[in-house]
Amino acid sequence: MKINLLREQLTKISKNQLVMGSGILFFGSLLGNFSNYLFHLLMGRMLGPIDYGALAALIGVAYLLSIPIATIRLVVTKFVSELRGQGKLLVVDYFYQWTIKKALVFGSLILLIFLIISPLTTSFLHLQSNFFLFFIGLSSFLSLFLYINLATLQGFLFFKRYFLAETSAFIIKLVLSIFLVYLGYQIFGALTAVVIGSAIGFILSFWFVKKILGKKIEKNDFNERKVVIYALPVFLSILAFTSLYTTDIVLARHFLSAQEAGFYAALAVLGKIIFFGSMPVSLVMFPMVSEHEARGKQYQKLLFQSLGLVLFVCLGITSVYFLFPKLMINILYGRQYLSATHALPLFAVFFSLYSLTYLLVNYYLSIKKTRVVFFPSIAALAQIIFLSIFHQNLTEMIWVSITVLIGLLISLSGYYLWESKKLSLAFKN
Repeated sequence: MKINLLREQLTKISKNQLVMGSGILFFGSLLGNFSNYLFHLLMGRMLGPIDYGALAALIGVAYLLSIPIATIRLVVTKFVSELRGQGKLLVVDYFYQWTIKKALVFGSLILLIFLIISPLTTSFLHLQSNFFLFFIGLSSFLSLFLYINLATLQGFLFFKRYFLAETSAFIIKLVLSIFLVYLGYQIFGALTAVVIGSAIGFILSFWFVKKILGKKIEKNDFNERKVVIYALPVFLSILAFTSLYTTDIVLARHFLSAQEAGFYAALAVLGKIIFFGSMPVSLVMFPMVSEHEARGKQYQKLLFQSLGLVLFVCLGITSVYFLFPKLMINILYGRQYLSATHALPLFAVFFSLYSLTYLLVNYYLSIKKTRVVFFPSIAALAQIIFLSIFHQNLTEMIWVSITVLIGLLISLSGYYLWESKKLSLAFKN
């Protein structure tokens, strides 16, 4: 009897797209983040501190270039899932081709500007060659099209194909970088691996997309202006959330001693494990809610299921950080960081709040409630202001960020209640 009941529960879970999709992307995210961690660890050992410092700075520039890429990715996911929900598959073909053409123009322009100002960037970062930045620009250019393809697969809920394409790019980058640096190509070898990884990921993702698109295109009443209007608040949202977990590290470097700033950066990396562990839930929820909304189906249940999954991940990792902070720091960073043990649970709380607010904002964006970006934008600005005032030590700075995130979570929860009340009144009338 118990075995049959367990079998029924497992069958039920296996048919739940949110749970299975999150599981696939969680595994993919885990594998991708692990390969990225190995990439940095091995490059740090193989290149030495001087060359690795230059490589890390170049990757930091790539992170800045990834903000518009992440914006386009979310926009494509939204419209592909919405059109799919409305049964307008031929319009999806048109939208995909339109996006690729616009991205080609936009990406080429940004790449050109980036290369023109590269001498200034090279001087600022104290790099040996302008050619390094060419590799970063080319990698970002390829990543733009890679993530348009991945977003299309995400919009169709093809999570296995998404996982294969993205993970292939990560693994190829890791393996090839080790091989080329071992052969003596140093930074050029590592950057070449980054470019080739992006190229392979793009080719594989394009092959997957062409299996479902590219038959006939049909524009119908599709309005491209809506895409552009929707993209602006999405950009502001991504900019705000990027600021919320990067600005504090920059300000810690500015205000704290070199040692405390190093502790802060290391603990922030450990805290981000919570966010990256829960982020797949948001990636899966977004297209599913968008599709349900387009079909006129109820989607609030998906939000609560997603919140439950995110809470499960957050509470699980946070519990480990509260119970075994010394063990976690010692395993991942070594004894020299143990004096900052007391702050690890605080970083776990911060990134748990961050993960919950990130999910809520993405939920609102999936149903085109774009005014919600006002809340994370204000939170990001408040974090900068308050950290500029309260920065006596590491603990004080993280408490500032926790307080800001609590305020953001309360604001988003209040916004949800207000929207729900407004919706119920509309149904009554």
